[in-house]
Amino acid sequence: MKDSWHEKWRLFWLHGIPLWTTLLLMFLCLIPSDLVGISRFCPTVGLICVYYWSLKRSHIFGYISAFTVGFFMDVLSSSPLGVNILLVMLMVFAIQWPARYFQSASFSVIWFIFAVIGLGVFVLKWLLLSIYYNLLISPNEIMFNYLATVMFYPLIVAINIGMQRFLPQERINE
Repeated sequence: MKDSWHEKWRLFWLHGIPLWTTLLLMFLCLIPSDLVGISRFCPTVGLICVYYWSLKRSHIFGYISAFTVGFFMDVLSSSPLGVNILLVMLMVFAIQWPARYFQSASFSVIWFIFAVIGLGVFVLKWLLLSIYYNLLISPNEIMFNYLATVMFYPLIVAINIGMQRFLPQERINE
């Protein structure tokens, strides 16, 4: 009985690795730096991680994990509560249907698909923030953040791939 409980507890923490990794990377991105202009050049790490984990381990990283990441994205970026939650949940929804078709695609194809989905997410964010503040916000800041996010995608994915090694191996029942 004790081994069974211990094994369940271990699996609970192992299955939490995607969420813990995402939150840790989001917090690390907020560390202030003294370099001039570097604070503006911070990618949306949470979006990259949600895309990666929803694509590669959707049975572990689902809507509850995405909601948690979206909530922390809202709190840490001081944006209106619910904007990033909605965007992240829509991203997970958009990924889950076609994921089986491009899950085994090459890295460049997956990166391109992220760039397309990310553009849609950032444009929708710009629209939602413009509606929320009741004025047309300049898209320059959001598009700059989008470009930084797409550019840093390989680095963040490499970290996530390294963390994926600690997850239990999937069993294929087909």
